[in-house]
Amino acid sequence: MHKQDMLSTGMYRISKSLFAPTGLEITLANFVNTLSLLLPMRHCGIVVPAADGEPEITVTSGAGHESPGAAHYIVPRVAIDRIIATGARLVIPDVSTSELFQAELLSSSTGNVPGTFIGVPMKVDQKTLGILWIERARNVTSNNDCEEEVRFLTMVANLAGAAIRLYRSLRRDGQPFAEEQQAPKNSRDEERQGSTRHRPVKISWIVGESPALKAVVETITVVAETNSTVLLRGESGTGKESFAKAIHELSSRRKKPFVKLNCAALSEGVLESELFGHEKGAFTGAISQRAGRFELADGGTLLLDEIGEISPAFQAKLLRVLQEGELERVGGTKTLKVDVRLICATNKDLETAVANGEFRADLYYRINVVPITLPPLRERDGDIPRLAKVFLDRFNKENDRELTFAPSALEFLAKCDFPGNVRELENCVRRTATLARSTTIIASDFACQNGQCHSSLLWKRAGGWPCGNAINEFTPGNRTAIGPPANSAGEAPHLTDRERLVSAMVEAGWVQARAARILGLTPRQVGYALRRHGIRVKKF
Repeated sequence: MHKQDMLSTGMYRISKSLFAPTGLEITLANFVNTLSLLLPMRHCGIVVPAADGEPEITVTSGAGHESPGAAHYIVPRVAIDRIIATGARLVIPDVSTSELFQAELLSSSTGNVPGTFIGVPMKVDQKTLGILWIERARNVTSNNDCEEEVRFLTMVANLAGAAIRLYRSLRRDGQPFAEEQQAPKNSRDEERQGSTRHRPVKISWIVGESPALKAVVETITVVAETNSTVLLRGESGTGKESFAKAIHELSSRRKKPFVKLNCAALSEGVLESELFGHEKGAFTGAISQRAGRFELADGGTLLLDEIGEISPAFQAKLLRVLQEGELERVGGTKTLKVDVRLICATNKDLETAVANGEFRADLYYRINVVPITLPPLRERDGDIPRLAKVFLDRFNKENDRELTFAPSALEFLAKCDFPGNVRELENCVRRTATLARSTTIIASDFACQNGQCHSSLLWKRAGGWPCGNAINEFTPGNRTAIGPPANSAGEAPHLTDRERLVSAMVEAGWVQARAARILGLTPRQVGYALRRHGIRVKKF
């Protein structure tokens, strides 16, 4: 699987499996089963040594397509102990020739079949809680041939470690992280325990009933009860600030400040002053002492939006505060201690930024404790009409109007992709409501119906995915930068969009990447088009 696709779809599914309200063994079993579907492998497993009164947990899953004996695959104890002791990864290109695996291979059903073993530690705050390992058909000759999988496994292993620590901390507090949390409890027992876990907190600013949204809400409900650092990921306009606020309001810190700062477009000096504060006279214009955002958020929550945009030099300064919980104001010498729950947000591919040396790896691991990927609006089935009504009600209250949507208008909106997500939908509703000539908004009132949707033009020129109602996806005008090969399906003007898409897929042997090149689109855009037109991909 391509790294970008792996991160965009895999992390969401993995986060959902790890932070579901189930027992730890069930949670880890669901995790390895999910992971086995995302990476090419024959076997996958987790080993969590006994600790804190908990027994050792060993969970194994087999992808099963290539070897039938998944349940009998055994990882030698010496390999497990080595990873736990060193806290370092272990990659064995061919286990059939490894001395570590000889005894296990003789007693297993896989025999002397060549395979590659990759094991990584599950770390939280530099402490190794266990190991995550996979075994796949041998197709590497050195450790460097599987660097991409090692990086991905390291990231998800640390996420699994966070889930394990969360489970154990809740058990110590008398709050079992298990399915029985959802069952009715005796109210007198709850009063005796002083539990606040089931106290209802309304997060009315998050609107939607789609499965994708509900999964994220369930995850943040669990995560909110800890102090773990959260990294909110997703496309621009998916509502990262709203979800950060929800995490704060659902946490024990809700009576303390929720402070936010957008790190984009701020110079290093301004960013340092904004976060750490400054003393009087620290620089020109510093006419008085000023507390920074960390101080203002003491005891509460700090959201750092666009965390991927800060400079490498400032990343080192930020890392020290996150590690030590201490800071000095700009121009000051007094060390200040702060207690802040950090939430970071980004739409940037941080893994690529780390690989390119643009983002510090140590800071990446510090903030990527619990990554949560927010679904784009196009994946939130049924939520567009709900959100549109909320935005229109808000517009009516602000402008003393009584506008409503005709059913056909809501159906029309539901067919749009809205690449700018919730933010773009709100702008569309406000623009349409402002210019509406009747109290009932109909489909023809939308700008894209009149050729005036500048957002659609923006995505069209950028080669991105436009509003489905606004432009023909496969017209030559949508492929100005990248044109399809001559005499291909992408150039047939007499075909409908659906016919052109099917023709391109047939020409490409039903390989989406090849069809994307024919049509001058990206594989992701082709995937959206296949789902929109209800075309089932044939597998050979």
